[in-house]
Amino acid sequence: MGKRVVALVVAGVVGTAGVAWGVRDEVVLPRARRGVVVLPHRKHVEQWGVRCEQCHHNIVMIRQGQTDCKGCHMNTVHEGLCHDCHLSNREDGYAKKYTALKKKLGVQKIPTLFKAFHGLCRSCHAEVNKKEGRKAPYECGGCHKG
Repeated sequence: MGKRVVALVVAGVVGTAGVAWGVRDEVVLPRARRGVVVLPHRKHVEQWGVRCEQCHHNIVMIRQGQTDCKGCHMNTVHEGLCHDCHLSNREDGYAKKYTALKKKLGVQKIPTLFKAFHGLCRSCHAEVNKKEGRKAPYECGGCHKG
C-alpha cells in the first residue's frame, strides 16, 4: 500500500511539472498581416485562468477523447501548430493544400489562420470585457505591434 501512495504522488508531481513545462511566458505569432502579435501566454493561464482547451484544440486529442493538455505534453504526442491546419489563404498553393488537409482530417471546413485567431481571440476578449469590465484588447493595434 505504501508503494502505491508513493507512485500516485510521483505521478501527480510529474503530471503537474509536465503541464507547467508547457506554459511558455510568451508566444510570438510572426505571420500576422498587420504586424507581429506577442501573446502573454503565462498570464492567460495563471493570472486570468484561461484553460488550455479554451484555445488549444487538437485533432488527434479530440479524436482520442482527450481534453487534458497532459495528453500531449506527458506522452510527447506532437501537438502541432495553429498554422499546420489553419492555413493562410495568402500562401502559394493554398487551394490544393486546403483540399488535401480537409480530406486527411475528414472535415468539411477549416477556418483560415486569420479567421481562427480573430474568431477565438476577439470573441473571448469581447466576452471578458462585457462580463468582467476588463480591458482585453479588441481593436487591431491592441494585439498587433508594428
